Amino acid sequence: MARIHLGLRGNLFVVALALTLAVLIPGGLYLQHELRVTTGDRIERDLERDLEAARALFETAPAPDPAAIDALADRLGHALGCRVTVIATDGRVIGDSSVAFAALPEVENHGDRPEVIEALAHGHGHAGRRSRTIQADLLYLAMPFRGAGLSGVVRVAQPLLEIQQALARLRWLLLIAGVISVAVGVALSAAAAHFMSRTMRDLVDSAHALAGGVAQPGPLAGSLKRLAQEIERTVAALASERARSAAVLEGMSEGVIALDQGSRVTLMNRAAHGLLGSGDDAVGRPLLELVRVPALDELVRAGKPRTAEMELAVTRRRVLARLAPQPGTGAILVLHDVTELHRLETVRRDFVANASHELRTPVSVISANAETLAGGALTDAAAAPVLIDAIHRNAARLTSLITDLLDLSRLEAGRFRVDLESVALGPAAARALEAVERLAERRRTSISIEVPDGLAVAADASGLHQVMVNLLSNAISHTPEGTGVVVSGAADAGRVRLEVRDDGPGIPPAHRQRIFERFYRIDPGRSREMGGTGLGLSIVKHLVETMGGSIGVGPNRPRGSIFWVELAAALTPPTRLITPAAPPTPPAAT
Repeated sequence: MARIHLGLRGNLFVVALALTLAVLIPGGLYLQHELRVTTGDRIERDLERDLEAARALFETAPAPDPAAIDALADRLGHALGCRVTVIATDGRVIGDSSVAFAALPEVENHGDRPEVIEALAHGHGHAGRRSRTIQADLLYLAMPFRGAGLSGVVRVAQPLLEIQQALARLRWLLLIAGVISVAVGVALSAAAAHFMSRTMRDLVDSAHALAGGVAQPGPLAGSLKRLAQEIERTVAALASERARSAAVLEGMSEGVIALDQGSRVTLMNRAAHGLLGSGDDAVGRPLLELVRVPALDELVRAGKPRTAEMELAVTRRRVLARLAPQPGTGAILVLHDVTELHRLETVRRDFVANASHELRTPVSVISANAETLAGGALTDAAAAPVLIDAIHRNAARLTSLITDLLDLSRLEAGRFRVDLESVALGPAAARALEAVERLAERRRTSISIEVPDGLAVAADASGLHQVMVNLLSNAISHTPEGTGVVVSGAADAGRVRLEVRDDGPGIPPAHRQRIFERFYRIDPGRSREMGGTGLGLSIVKHLVETMGGSIGVGPNRPRGSIFWVELAAALTPPTRLITPAAPPTPPAAT
């Protein structure tokens, strides 16, 4: 449907007309109602007095003579200025001031008139209707009377013409007032439109000139220009502030969620999406639909500043949630990802417990054997050597454990310096084999090296040597006696892969992810019997990662394990081979 566009004058005229109608119509209806009620009450009061007089007159009338009764009704009606009707108890009209005596027999029986029925039943009748006899709207009042020789109902009636005439005059007055009001409104609106349109034209001309970059003299143009500049600065400041807020919000590592008073999401940053695993349709949805975590729902429903730690099942992240209620608007929920902190705290507790246990055993043996020797066993030729040997072995184990702890501490703190250079892998494997040769002979384990000639890696020489020695010692210690260990190497796409394969019992899949943790053992009892500290593989992992490589473990078919290390291939020929400063002592199994 097309919209009608009115000018300024048209709009002012419509407003003036609407105001005039809004005042005249309700006022006119109210005045008509009050006039009708007031005039009707007055007419009814006058009729009540006339009725009382008529009843008193007919109750004192002489013997019933129909002609005399009609004549009396005529005189009474003329004197009172109203219609007077005398009705017998059987409903016959026996006298009427508005009907000739000769025509009375033709008048309808009035026994069914409402006012007559009400008068006979209750002593007073009242009705307003159009008379079929005289064809006019009348107000009727009736009372029963009982005279010396006549009984019946006397009725008086007054035409409502006075009320209708008064209402007609009122309507004319209202119409004239409305026309005058509209005329005055049109005149005022025309005058207002003239002055306003002139001001608006000046304003529009100044705005066009300002938009076209043309300076126009006058205070209005200057005000518009200053207003436009101020608006432009305000909009630019708001846009800049919004951009900064959005950048800060999206750059936060903490998840931020804004909720309304119905716990529906109104804002969510990228970190919160990642923690909850929600999609782009999160805004507008209840928080409980996005993440069904009872602890989080309880936190939000509390409506008070609170903090709670919980696990998010969907993303398997542990978060510390903080709720900050915003009175009248909702609440802000901040999610801190504490998964790594929780894991590190668990590792720290396990490390303290394991380190305490590992240190307690050799210290206890040394202390007990020293007390035994001090108690007299030193002179016992058979027991003394055994006790001293146990002290020596446990002291060596304690020294090895402390050395590994210090090395691991330096690696984790980033204080272990590595000098990457080109190192030939084959000769490096041969040097590592020499370091574990006595351990391999003791367990009757054969070691074969399958490394192509010329294969070199970019690594720290001493660090690579320690890695290979630890991997070989671990393989020999966990391989049944009489079996073999294979060291192999291969290059692929700029990387070199070193593998140490054994024929041992293998590592179950559930343990492969944790095998490089400190003090982690698949079989703690058996590992301690072999003298391992439980730190070797953890040191190997940190060494390899410090040299920019990666390490892992997998199954060896049909049985056993494969420990693999990947390092960057050397870009230049090896500058030197690994040559330890002194022949290394065969390390204990780790």
